Formats: sequence, structure tokens, C-alpha cells
Amino acid sequence: MMLTPLHSLSFLFSALYVCLHEEWFTSTSFPRLSLALAFQSRSSHVVFSASASRSTATAGLLSKFSHRSSFHNSTEPRHLKKSRLLSKQSTQTQSSSSDQKESLSSSSSFARHALLFSSFSDGVQSNPSVRSFLRHSLLSLLLRERLTELEEGLKSSVEFSPCNGPDIKTLSKLETVDDLLARGRDMSESDHFFDDLENEPNSLEIENWFRETIHHLSSNARSMDVRILYIPTAMYALNPQSSNTPGKQRQRARADGKKRRAQLLQLLEELLLPTEGAGGDFQDDGGGDRKWNLLAITLDLDDGSLKQPLGGYGDASLLFPEDDKAALTTWKPHIIYIEGGNTFWLQHCIEKGNYKSLLKNACTAKNIYDDNFTSIYMGKSAGAIVAGKTVATATWKGWDDPSIVPGKGTYEDWMDCRGLEMVGDCSFFPHMSDDWVELVEDRKKGFLTHDGDDGDKEEKVVCLREEDVFCVSGERKIAFSIQSGQLPLQ
Repeated sequence: MMLTPLHSLSFLFSALYVCLHEEWFTSTSFPRLSLALAFQSRSSHVVFSASASRSTATAGLLSKFSHRSSFHNSTEPRHLKKSRLLSKQSTQTQSSSSDQKESLSSSSSFARHALLFSSFSDGVQSNPSVRSFLRHSLLSLLLRERLTELEEGLKSSVEFSPCNGPDIKTLSKLETVDDLLARGRDMSESDHFFDDLENEPNSLEIENWFRETIHHLSSNARSMDVRILYIPTAMYALNPQSSNTPGKQRQRARADGKKRRAQLLQLLEELLLPTEGAGGDFQDDGGGDRKWNLLAITLDLDDGSLKQPLGGYGDASLLFPEDDKAALTTWKPHIIYIEGGNTFWLQHCIEKGNYKSLLKNACTAKNIYDDNFTSIYMGKSAGAIVAGKTVATATWKGWDDPSIVPGKGTYEDWMDCRGLEMVGDCSFFPHMSDDWVELVEDRKKGFLTHDGDDGDKEEKVVCLREEDVFCVSGERKIAFSIQSGQLPLQ
């Protein structure tokens, strides 16, 4: 429907009347009005401008319609306690945000959110700071998904009824989501975010944000689905030295994988529960907190099979991906969890099934299906190694048997094998202990990469002890280690 300038002016005066009637001329009135005019002007081909400063989500919407950059805040966070920036400047007393970003940039991609570790129980499950990072990453992703849903709803309300303008309730919800996203970013950029959660009053602010976000999402979203793609391919690798038959090995591996997936789901359920005792004022929209629906499915990269779907309601088949490629693309999993096991078998299956680009697109800012959605990558042991620049570190200890891969049966065959390269120039060495210190130092001496005119340089190798978790925030191109104990070698 094509509107005349007269219709558009009529809408403008209607919007102004609503703002006056509802007493909206506050600090948030102009962002809402600007948002309404953005949609309306697109329908009527009449250009309106608003000089008032806009909120983050509003600015993002206007940017989409004016072909400017997206709404994401690119501000770099300050130096974090319990963390080390992976940069040459990290040892200096002071460094600017631009310096940090520049030093961490590379030709490789960065996962938007990633957790790389040796042990799920010792590193993730029992560490409050890691749980906080995962919880914050997941809720931020769910908020961005909710934001997209509200944007589409607002756009539809204007297109179907342009003279009446946008839906006021949707605008109000959009403002709430925008506020939660902004507060979440501010907290993650603060110095105390990854401190011990028992430290008051900082922990109260974080817990209040968790509680308000969980309440809003569970009370207002039409869908409370959380999609988890579990990939146990590395642990499915057959052991030629085992006394059990291949069939028996596969049976045990599938049962073990199912138990480990259940541990992950249990943790996610705990993280999505409202925090008891947290304060904070927020509006109850009448929905009440309802149970989250965790949709989990297991993908074996060896044959591309999908197994053990869990969760759902009604016709559950409509809630799960139809094949392996859809599982990594259009299904848009919130979490992609890659289990530990034989690194060489996992890398072989990734290459054989052409999954490398799919995994990178899903977890980095290159998601062609939704530029506002990127999966959280969780890699344990072998899953951490393949996320790095090279998988050659899997040859150092001699734990994994490469002979299971046809044509690449020696360690020398894997020395130049590239990983997913989702953490800049970093490679990973899991299950670090004092026993491996001399080995690591010796192997790093010959672990060089050609850097054009600058000659060869030493690769960045992050060593992960059992309690270590390497966290990645790709939006700001920073990464840091959270651990209880000594810092990992690097």
C-alpha cells in the first residue's frame, strides 16, 4: 500500500498525540517516536529525521533502514581481573582500547562467544565465574533473538496497518529488551564482572540482570526454546587396541555420550533458573516464569546422522533439523558443543563432511542466515584443539592414535593441518600439567608460522589445565583465561 505525504503527516501528528497523552516525553520518548517514524517513512517514502539520541535497539533499526552499520556496540572492555588479553600489550601497565583490539586482530575469525576447556566437570560445572560467562553469553544471545522477533513484529504491524502506526505494546517490549542488552554489555565490560560472585555489591547487580532477563524472556517470548547441538564424534572413534568389538565400542560410546549430554543440559537448566534472593525492580507482564524447553539433538560428523532428539511439544518433528546441514544453519542452535576424544578422527570427519565453513559461519559473525545470531561454541579437549589455528598440538603428548584416519596414520601427517581458526592465531594444548612443562617449551621452539615480511614468528599456544577455561568474546576480539590455580602457559 502506497501512502501519500498527507497520510504520513497524519501518522506523525497521531504519534505526537500518543506521546503527549501517555506522558512519553521523557528520556525514552524520542527513541520510541523515532522508531515509529522509521517504519512509517519506509512505507510512505517520506523521510523524517529525529535529532534526539536513540537507544541501542532503535538506532539499530534505523540503521537497517538507512543502510548504516548495525546496532552492536563496538566499545572495547577494560582490562579484566582474572584475565589476560592475548596481546603484546597485555604485559604493559596501560594500553588503550584501540591498541588492544588491533593487537588481537588477525586474518582468522573470532567466535562471538566460545568456551574452550579440558574438563567439563572441573572447568565449567564447578567454576562460578565460568558459569557466569556462559549464562551471560546465552542470555545475551536469547535477547538478540528476541530483539529480532520484536523488530519483525513491529514491522508487520506497520505494514498491515500503516495509518494506525506501530503496536505500542511491542514498542514497550522492544525498549525493555534494548535496556537489558545495554546493561548486559555494560556489565561484561566492567572490571568486576568476572570476579568472585560472592563479592558484594557487584554480584548483586549481575544477579539482578540475570533474574530480570530470565523473567522477561520466559514471560514474554512466544517460544522459550533453547537449541543445543551436541557433537560427540571424537569419542566415537574406534580403538584398534581395544579387546571389545567395534559394535561394542560404538554402543558404549553412544551411551557415554548420552550421559555427558545430560550433564550439559542439567547445567543449562540451572543457569536458566531465576536467581533466588536477587532484588531489582521490574514489571511483571502477567506471563509468569515458565519452564524453558531445551531442544537437544546429537550429530555425528562421521556420517552426518542426527540421533537422540530430546525435548519438544506437539509435533516435535517440526522442532528439530531435517539433516546435518540444517542443524548447523537454519536450525540456528544456541549452543554447539563438541565433545572430547580422538582429535584426528574429529578433524578428519570435519574435513570429510565439509563442515568447517558451516561451523565457522554458525559461530562467528559470518552467519549468512541471520547476521544477528551466532551460536555459542563449547569445545572440550579435542573440541578445543580443532577450534584453534592448528591441530598439531594433538601430536605432542601422543595420546591420540592417528592411524584410525586412512592415509594419515603418522603424526607427521598432521603437522600442517589447520583447525577452524575461530580464536585468532591461538592454538590449544588441553590437559596441561606440570609433567608437560618441558615438552611444551621444547615443542614451542619449533612451532613457527610464516608472517610475510616480518619473517617467522612463534605460534600462540594456550595450555589448558583441567580447571582452566578459555573464554572468547569475539565481538570485541578479546580472550581470557578463567581458572582456579596457576595461569596456563602461553
